[in-house]
Amino acid sequence: MCWEENLKKWFRVIAIGGVCLAGHASILVHPFGAVKKSVSGKPLLGGAVVDRAVIQIVERSCQNCHSERTDWPWYSYAAPMSWLIERDVQQGRSHMNLSHWDEYGLEKREDTLAEISAMIRSRQMPPSRYLRLHPNARLSDDEIDLIYKWARAERKRLKSVKP
Repeated sequence: MCWEENLKKWFRVIAIGGVCLAGHASILVHPFGAVKKSVSGKPLLGGAVVDRAVIQIVERSCQNCHSERTDWPWYSYAAPMSWLIERDVQQGRSHMNLSHWDEYGLEKREDTLAEISAMIRSRQMPPSRYLRLHPNARLSDDEIDLIYKWARAERKRLKSVKP
C-alpha cells in the first residue's frame, strides 16, 4: 500500500506542475502574434458614410474580432482558450479590420461591403460559437436588414466616387 500512496503523491505533484507550466505558457506563448497589443482609438469604419444605429450594431457584434477595439475577457488570458481566441481575432482582423477601414482602397472597400452583406444575410456572422459566449452579439432580422441596406448604399456611394 505504501508504494501506491507514493505513486499517487507523485502523480499529483506532476499533474499540478503540468497545470502550473501550462498557466505560465499561456502568459508567455502567443502563437498568433501580439494580437492583444494592437489597440486603436480610431473610429470604426472611418471614412464611410454610416449612421449611428449601424455603428452601434457593429460595436456590439463585430468589433471584438474585426477591429483593434477588442474587449478581452478574463478567459482570453489562459491557455488554451487564449490561443483559440487570439487565433480567431487574428483571422478576423486579417479578413476585415474596421479600425483600418480608412486605409482600404475603393475596390477593397467595395469587396468587403459585398462580403459583409453576404455573411450577415446568410447568418455566417457572427459565428455560432462566438454567440454561445456572447449572446448579446446576436443580430435580429431588423439589424441584419439595416446592415445589408447600409452596405448596399455605401457600395453604391463608393461606385459613384470612382475616378
